[in-house]
Amino acid sequence: MSAMKRSNSSTSALSSLGSSGGLDFPVVESVSAGGSWRSTVDDSVMRRSNSLENQNTVLRRNNSGTKGGGGGQEAKDLGSFENLSQLPKTGSRQNSSAMSRPNSREGSMQKMSRNDSSEEAMKEVVKLPHGQANHKAITRVEFKIRVQTNLGDRVVVTGSAQELGFWEPRNGVEMVTTKETYPIWTAVHHVPSGESVEYKYVVIQGDESLMWESSIENRMFTAEGMVLALEDGTFNQESAKLLNKDFVSVERGKTLKKTNLSDIVANIDHSDTIYVITNRLPLISTRDPETRQVTFEWLSFALDANVKDSKVMRSMSRHAGYVVENLRELRSKCRVVFVGGLGIDVPEDEQEALSQELMDKFQCVPVYLEEAMQSEYEDFCHNVLKPIFHFVHPTSADICRAFAAEAKWQLYSQVNLEYVKPVVQNFNDGDCVFVFDLGLMMAPTLIGSRARTANICFFFNTPFPSSEIFRTMPVRKQALQSLLNADFITFHCFTYARHFLSCCSSLLGLENRPARGGLVNLVFNGHHVHVRASHVGIDAETICRRLSEERVREEFEKWIGYFQQLKRQVVLVGYDDMEPLSGITLKLRALQGMLKVYPEYQTSLVLVQVAIGLHDSRGEMMHLEYVEEVLRVVEEVNGQYPGTVILKQEKMPFAPRVALFSAADVLVNSAVRHGLSLVPVEYVLAGNAVGGKRGTLLLSEFTACSKVIPGVIRTNPWREEDFARSIVKSLRQPKHEREHWNAEQLAWCKHNTVLRWAENILEDMKRIRAHMVEMGEDIARSACCRVGLVKSSYKEISSNILRPSEVNTAYSSCKTRLVLLDMDLLRPSKEEMEDGGDIVWQQTLGSIELLLKEQGNCVFLLSSDSPENLLNMLKRMKGIDKLGLAAEDGYYYKWPGSPRDRWDQRQHVVTQWKEVCSALMHTYAERTTGTYVQDDQVASITWHYGVSNPDFARMQGKELLNHLNDTLAHLPVEVVVGKSFVRVRHQGVTKGNLVSHIIQHYSSRGGVDFLLCLGDDRIDEDMFHTLKDYQQAAQYRQFEGEEQEIKVFTCTVGRQPAIASYCLYTHEDVQEVLSQLSLQTKRKMRSAATMLGLSSLQ
Repeated sequence: MSAMKRSNSSTSALSSLGSSGGLDFPVVESVSAGGSWRSTVDDSVMRRSNSLENQNTVLRRNNSGTKGGGGGQEAKDLGSFENLSQLPKTGSRQNSSAMSRPNSREGSMQKMSRNDSSEEAMKEVVKLPHGQANHKAITRVEFKIRVQTNLGDRVVVTGSAQELGFWEPRNGVEMVTTKETYPIWTAVHHVPSGESVEYKYVVIQGDESLMWESSIENRMFTAEGMVLALEDGTFNQESAKLLNKDFVSVERGKTLKKTNLSDIVANIDHSDTIYVITNRLPLISTRDPETRQVTFEWLSFALDANVKDSKVMRSMSRHAGYVVENLRELRSKCRVVFVGGLGIDVPEDEQEALSQELMDKFQCVPVYLEEAMQSEYEDFCHNVLKPIFHFVHPTSADICRAFAAEAKWQLYSQVNLEYVKPVVQNFNDGDCVFVFDLGLMMAPTLIGSRARTANICFFFNTPFPSSEIFRTMPVRKQALQSLLNADFITFHCFTYARHFLSCCSSLLGLENRPARGGLVNLVFNGHHVHVRASHVGIDAETICRRLSEERVREEFEKWIGYFQQLKRQVVLVGYDDMEPLSGITLKLRALQGMLKVYPEYQTSLVLVQVAIGLHDSRGEMMHLEYVEEVLRVVEEVNGQYPGTVILKQEKMPFAPRVALFSAADVLVNSAVRHGLSLVPVEYVLAGNAVGGKRGTLLLSEFTACSKVIPGVIRTNPWREEDFARSIVKSLRQPKHEREHWNAEQLAWCKHNTVLRWAENILEDMKRIRAHMVEMGEDIARSACCRVGLVKSSYKEISSNILRPSEVNTAYSSCKTRLVLLDMDLLRPSKEEMEDGGDIVWQQTLGSIELLLKEQGNCVFLLSSDSPENLLNMLKRMKGIDKLGLAAEDGYYYKWPGSPRDRWDQRQHVVTQWKEVCSALMHTYAERTTGTYVQDDQVASITWHYGVSNPDFARMQGKELLNHLNDTLAHLPVEVVVGKSFVRVRHQGVTKGNLVSHIIQHYSSRGGVDFLLCLGDDRIDEDMFHTLKDYQQAAQYRQFEGEEQEIKVFTCTVGRQPAIASYCLYTHEDVQEVLSQLSLQTKRKMRSAATMLGLSSLQ
């Protein structure tokens, strides 16, 4: 056996430490190199004396002229250098005898210039309960390595810390061995707590040549706790390391680069397929009365002569058909398939041939419904749904009966199913689905339950009512839950989007938050939904091209001649559907009042009102009572002011319509509620044709386009006097002002085309989907997609529930485990303590105690309370020294193995800002009954409102949040909103930052292969972000040559899963998970004891 050599210098150094007034601590716990933890007992853990001399920073000249070469030859010596800056750069790694330089020499240079007592390298120790901090925290590091050596060889450990010689082996820490322990070499050294150190073992051979660990990356550790035991296995071999999904080693110490949503490039590809589901295909269907043959053509190709004589059928939004048809322009970039009804009855024996013809010629898939079903379905949409979504409060009992079982709501759902069948049957992963309007609200859940990876966008071309009206629907939750199974929900203005978000909050308890790119994010049953407000435009290029046609010029001259014949110089135009929501009678009343107040317009002004009659599926005229009312008011106005109103009850062809717009001075819109209207956009483009007047837009404030088109004059049609004054204002608008706004409107209309609108939405959908995939999010919908079709609760059907059996299986198969628990999940409330909660609390502590007994386990309890309160809650717990604790959101923390009176800090805070926060919070506390301020913590101050009126408290909380953000913008603090509280905390003092530090500590030692994290609050989500980064970077862990899949369980409790992968519902569910894990530990301990007993009998 080769001889061994002790290091007298190391022993004497330790002896001097023990005699220099070091502190004694009883029980300590440490982390092994292989990722497993063990407890060591040291009767006297000695601290480093402040009088220790610094290591010499000037390298001495050593033997030079040694031989270079490969395996088995002596390694090249360092040579002679005057200072560290002359050290050679890292060389290429060769065999074990070749010299290998460390990877982070630049970092070593920087640390060399720092003083040993720097606050960045040292952390204060908090002595409880007095909280005095009068000494620096030091960690005793125990090195242990297996090395085969020859006679006269020495083993040293060197690294990036000053205590380890700054990568100069001869200044490193020498290791010792004995005859009984060889080939195990050990060394003990003291490092400032919190330091992250890179190091390697080096064999100094008898001829003074160096043999580095050249086959592995730099070893790493972070000094934490009282004692850190590094069991590093064998020389020049890594006992544990993290691997990614390609089984490639993960670079340690490297911060994961987060990919921002805006950084992802999403392009529309020719391989993409978009299914557009609409109530009616954008086709004109005509059946020849003689041959009975059916012919089809696109809406835009229909001849003007046919348009004038055809009946206009009712729809949720007639202009939606125009938008749907213009999605054909996407076909130059991808495949677009339309799915919808034809509007005509097709015999069953003709359906197959007709479907094939439509697919071949138009890429359309027709949906065939029985005539009775189609009629009842349309009646339900127009007589029940449309009034509610247009803010008409239901007062009839017939509406309630319509939603009853076996009534029209069931028929509505069945029709939706017929519409989604063609999509589901032909769906491929990656396909996008566009769904249009109220008639298909159940389509997202029907598609998502069958095509789980479908990227679905739902378009509202109608308004969305306020929550007070929407909640009158008996099926309000089913409708919302179905819509929330879409990936994207698009509105034409944010007012309607805000109403939708308010309904989700009040009816489903969902919180929303802004997302990058001008979107709003919701999370429903773990499914991410993005809401966007973006008004669609018009095909400006085609319109402008058609405006130059000779027929348009002829029609324009006819209108000019007609108005000259009437001797009317001022022309107002209105273009609306003949229905109450258009507000035609309000417009006529306002015009009548205006002419009375401003008599100069009585003989010079004319209003051309185009009112398009609507027909139902049976061809019958709708809203007959309203038609009679409009005719009566027109007759009354013309009776008082002859020739003032010209009423045209027809749908005008393109040429006469745009010619009328060109000849008009003002377009007057008086809709009492309107979602999508493209008439104002067409009016702007027509006014800029040759000879056009470039008139003014006077729009009702209840239309979506009035909020997006620049320079419009908005009015309230319900206020007759204001409406009349707005008409005069638009007529008397200065010329320069009109020209300015007309130019702005023209630019907006040409920029915001249907194609651009559709491309932006599609790119957003693809970008968000790509970002979710990159971040490791599950894009497949769970069983929650069935919500709205079956009467089951979310808990019964969700696949996101954290199941104890799955956790137990992963726990038993892993070797190193990290458990992170929020204390709020474990401790019962005061009311629960009075009702027997103390027994449950003792059971919880018992489960944690069992987890701490198993080798390889590390448990951290994270709390917002002070260290004193946290220790008081755990006073009856045994083995608390083995437990990791974090108080005040991570400002104070106790590392596993440290005694209960040692609390470390990772940063120092300045608390002058707390005075300002305290004053503001106490002001709000005095004005909000049931709230109070918690200001006894060092790094944070909190305003609690949990027992006050929830609505008023949330309103006050939002105001306080804005007030604090404005006041503290220049200070190093951040304001966060949690579960019933508003907190101001010092920057960097978060549970997420501490968890990141814990993960980095264990990752540098090979990582963990089981990780469980439970949280219950929004501010816990930064922890989940950190763990998702860890999971994304490393999918496997190699330990002692075996590859183990890393199991990460992030779980939110009492909330729907957002960033976390799983959810639980109650504290009882948490107790069950912990008790199951502790039961696994107990079984392992019994099995080990049984095996030990059997071996002793042998």
